[in-house]
Amino acid sequence: MSKLTSDNASKPASGRATKLESTIAVFGNDIVRGRYAGETSLPSEAELCTTYGVSRATLREVAKILASKGLIVIHKHRGLFIQERRDWNYLDTDVLNWVLSGEDNYEMIKTLLETRAIIEPEIAGWAAARASADDLAKMEAALKDMDKFYSDKERFNQADIRFHAALIAAAQNYVVEQLGKAITALQIAVFDVTYFPDTNTKKVTIDQHAALLNAIRLRKSAVAKKISTQMIDGVRNRVDNKYKTMK
Repeated sequence: MSKLTSDNASKPASGRATKLESTIAVFGNDIVRGRYAGETSLPSEAELCTTYGVSRATLREVAKILASKGLIVIHKHRGLFIQERRDWNYLDTDVLNWVLSGEDNYEMIKTLLETRAIIEPEIAGWAAARASADDLAKMEAALKDMDKFYSDKERFNQADIRFHAALIAAAQNYVVEQLGKAITALQIAVFDVTYFPDTNTKKVTIDQHAALLNAIRLRKSAVAKKISTQMIDGVRNRVDNKYKTMK
């Protein structure tokens, strides 16, 4: 599955990463995966230039971007220091992807689902009160594609993202719309774990989305919030069961 990252969003039309982009990805992954575990300060600028095969100018640009993602802090005349994990920007899509690409990511996935459980039912309730005819049409079109392409993992994922993007727009809340990219990032980041191709899961998934759309169409905010909560709970249960079988 292709990942949505701020890196590939800014790549040239050829799709080839620049040296700056690739170094950000490698260095960021190294930090997240614990290459420098146990260290508070990172190696010297000269050592890092050698490690990643870049010039000092490029390394400094990389450091600025990683600092903006909350992974490191730059102290003038002292060097680069790793931030504590709780200070990382988990709403940054790159950070999410780097964290979730590791093998031991179960706790992080649970945390992300907890976050969705707080935000998404409220969005569903607002959408039920405010959705326009255009919003409803977009959600319905996305739902039809989810049903049609369920066995095609990539196309189903894109349709699911479109459904929830339309749901967010239907809430007609500018702050929530700003959070939309972060919510989409959460969906993408956990999709490989929460997608199950069996027929029973498909029926439950499609039926729940259809019920949510119907509640929004009928302006039943409380019902929409309840269905949204049930949807998140269902995903949590599937994730828990999947990880139990992996132990």
